Amino acid sequence: MSIKFSPVAQASYSAFSAHFSAHRLNVDAMNGLAAPVIGFDHFRTSGPTFPPHPHAGFSAVSYLFEDSAGGLRNRDSLGHDIVIEPGAMVWTQAARGVVHDEQPATPGIEVHGLQLFVNLSKANKTLAPAMLHADSDQIPSVTTEGAHIRVVAGTLNGVTGPIKPAEPFSFFDLKLESRFSLNLVDRQNVMFYVLSGNLEIEGSGEQHQLSAHEAISLSYGAEPDHVSITTDAGAHLLILSGVDPKEPIAAYGPFVMNDQAGLQAAYSRYVAGEMGRLSPL
Repeated sequence: MSIKFSPVAQASYSAFSAHFSAHRLNVDAMNGLAAPVIGFDHFRTSGPTFPPHPHAGFSAVSYLFEDSAGGLRNRDSLGHDIVIEPGAMVWTQAARGVVHDEQPATPGIEVHGLQLFVNLSKANKTLAPAMLHADSDQIPSVTTEGAHIRVVAGTLNGVTGPIKPAEPFSFFDLKLESRFSLNLVDRQNVMFYVLSGNLEIEGSGEQHQLSAHEAISLSYGAEPDHVSITTDAGAHLLILSGVDPKEPIAAYGPFVMNDQAGLQAAYSRYVAGEMGRLSPL
């Protein structure tokens, strides 16, 4: 079979503070097939939780769902200070290193979103940091007989999303009414995460049932293939795909590099102020 599926992973729910709770996926439970995704929080927040903090060696992605009651204020040491509104995304390509923070634009108004960490290959871990932003009205969509899909990054049915990171990545927000067929053509790992509803994914003769807060990933061979996604009563899901760098990972706190020397270099840059400074609000 050309398609290899991971086990189904259940996102565990935790309240990390009085203001922040999340369904957190253990991406390691998907046997490496979630890569380059290395962190995944489907969150709700209503107040300040995290002070300014650094990142290096990967991208920190914040996407707000269209049903979010409020926006998320995003600041970084590159000088950006914007509000991510419902339906919008900020892709912070930390790379060599950046300091940022996020909190609800209006304290007490709940924000519903996704925080995603996407690994970078060694060749791009020391790029200059960059912030990529797309407002909700800049994100195009594709409508088929059985689904409506927001194309945030990547290309689907000839429609290309506005977020263009250094390494290929697709981010589709899909409202499924009945059935959708996804073509697999780019040798990327693909992750499916269900926000609500129930669905079945079928490929290479295998069927997998998923419900809310469950995920599955897959890899596939050189020949083009496809998976079918079906639901009886409607479902909301994310489809995320990218290229696995297939390199060693060394992680320490907010830094993800390839080895201890890389971690030490990142920490030294941070201490020396080379990632910039950001004062707490």
